[in-house]
Amino acid sequence: MNIISKWTLAALCAAILAGCGSSQDKAEELIKVTHMDAQYSMIVQASIAGYANKYSDVPKDQIKKVVEKHLTKKMLMQTMADIYAETFDADELQLMIDANKHPETAMEKIMGSKDGMKLAQKAMAMQGELQTSMVKAFKDKDEDITEALDDLQEEARG
Repeated sequence: MNIISKWTLAALCAAILAGCGSSQDKAEELIKVTHMDAQYSMIVQASIAGYANKYSDVPKDQIKKVVEKHLTKKMLMQTMADIYAETFDADELQLMIDANKHPETAMEKIMGSKDGMKLAQKAMAMQGELQTSMVKAFKDKDEDITEALDDLQEEARG
C-alpha cells in the first residue's frame, strides 16, 4: 500500500471513530500509527521545490533547514490531531487506529461497525476541513520562511 493510500486510509479511519477515552489522546495515537514521517518528508520536499524556484542562490540544504525550522513535524501532527479530536469521538478514533494497524481488513472493520457508512461520510467531509487548516497553518508560517530565505538570498548575493 503506498503512502498516499495509507494517508487516505488514516483520514478515513480518523473520521469513523467516536466514543471511549479522551478524543485528543486517541487522535494523537492515530497520528502516530499513520506513519506521519513519510507524509512530513513529502511536505518538506514539496516546500523546498517551491521555494527553490524563487531563491535560486540559496542552497537546497539551507532551504530545507529553514522549512523544517518553521514547518515542524510536531506542529503538523498537532494540527491534525486537534482536527481529528474535534471531529471524531474516542470510539471512532479507536476504530481508525485499529484499521490502520490492520489495513488489509480496514474497510471491513469500518463498514462492519455501527454507523460505518455515516463515519466514512464524516471522514470524507472532514478532509476538506483538514486541508483548509493545513493550508492556513502553512500560510501562517510562509511569511517567516520567506523572511529567512530573503536574508539568505541577500547573503548569497553578497
